[in-house]
Amino acid sequence: MSSDTPNKQQTSSSQPDSNPTGSNAKKLGVIGATFLIISSLAGSGVIALPQQLAFTGSITLVSFILVTLGALFLTLVYVRAGERFDDPSPTALATTVSPIIGAKCGFFYVYGNLISNVSILIAGLGYIAMFLPELNDPIILGCTVIALIWLFVVLSLRGVGIIAQVVSITVTLLLVAVALTSVLGWLEFSPAQFHENWNVSGKGDGSAIMAGFAILIFSYVGVESVATNAEQIENPQKVVPIATIVGFLVVAVFYILSTTVMEGMFTAKVIQEAPASFALSMEKIFHSSYVGQVVSLVMAVACIASFMVWGLNSVSAAKTSADNGFLPKAYSYTNRYGIASKGLVINGVIMTAVELVLMLMGSDIAEAFNISVTISVLLLLFPYFWSGVALLKLDHLEKKTSRSNIAIVALSSLFIISAFASANYDELMMVIAMVMIVPGVYAILMNIKIVNVDSDDE
Repeated sequence: MSSDTPNKQQTSSSQPDSNPTGSNAKKLGVIGATFLIISSLAGSGVIALPQQLAFTGSITLVSFILVTLGALFLTLVYVRAGERFDDPSPTALATTVSPIIGAKCGFFYVYGNLISNVSILIAGLGYIAMFLPELNDPIILGCTVIALIWLFVVLSLRGVGIIAQVVSITVTLLLVAVALTSVLGWLEFSPAQFHENWNVSGKGDGSAIMAGFAILIFSYVGVESVATNAEQIENPQKVVPIATIVGFLVVAVFYILSTTVMEGMFTAKVIQEAPASFALSMEKIFHSSYVGQVVSLVMAVACIASFMVWGLNSVSAAKTSADNGFLPKAYSYTNRYGIASKGLVINGVIMTAVELVLMLMGSDIAEAFNISVTISVLLLLFPYFWSGVALLKLDHLEKKTSRSNIAIVALSSLFIISAFASANYDELMMVIAMVMIVPGVYAILMNIKIVNVDSDDE
């Protein structure tokens, strides 16, 4: 990856003089852009998967195949959008459908990402718990997450160079550990153990297959990361599609192989009690507790580095929405380093509030991760859905009929709907409440803006 991590606010046309260095920033080619999506997906998704899926069983292999197919069609939406839109980010695509839908999706995408950012930190701390079991205490876990949130804010205020370097090194090491598990883990694989773990959820097979959908979809959140940072990609209409599809396929192969082999290496109960699942697998493969400890530390750092990347993506998306009038103007402000500093602070406050709620609920690592992931995924699916609609709208405006686009959008939409079918009642009610509140808040803000404009005219 380039040392200049993509950050859309660095080259924002709304403030051409606020970032003198941004215009000379080195843009990412195919390799850098591909690594960006791999790091966004792998760092935030794979390391917590084995423990979460173990509560259902190895039957989640079926879930994984179905979700991967659905995520592939969602990926193709952004591949096509990258070829045809100047700005193929989810919020920009939703805005092309309707300004009000764009406003709603701006809220959902930014704040859905902020909630998922918290879950990424929790997953990383699950690996550190191998050294510090005190992190299993909800209060200690919560305080640590909040401290890391504000450390990220401080580090990001002066630029992203150091973050990019940490991401490049640690995510590479993370992928090495996942790849070794995917390949060497089969030497320790037991078909009988895999069969014994098939369905430990106590539910019917159909319900068990659906149960893991939200967690699995979260593992693919990030397929739009290259599209979101298109301004920092060299020749984006060519590079974005290639990097997006290649990055997705690489990660999908690692995901399925690594989680499947682990279900045949350990009992479901052992995996359920091990947040540091890949450290456990590497320890068994190499028959060394030292290797397990090193892997645990590397994965923890990699996950936190991924949190930093997603934190920058979130504030970048927020700035885009603010520039379009859909979020508070504070998000549009950039400091002398070209960083949306006020937006970083606002997002830090919001993530702190999310973690305080989880802490007050008394959630341990596994529970806190599951709750935050499910809510964030359901919110992020709204911008994903409208991205597909934007693609079809463009076809309509250009008086084109693309059967392939219709098929891609239809199948990606079915994939999105399946996630809502897998959520429980309380999770759905929380999301529905947000969907109802956001349009009301937007209407009030727009009304205030109109009143102020009228007052200025008088």
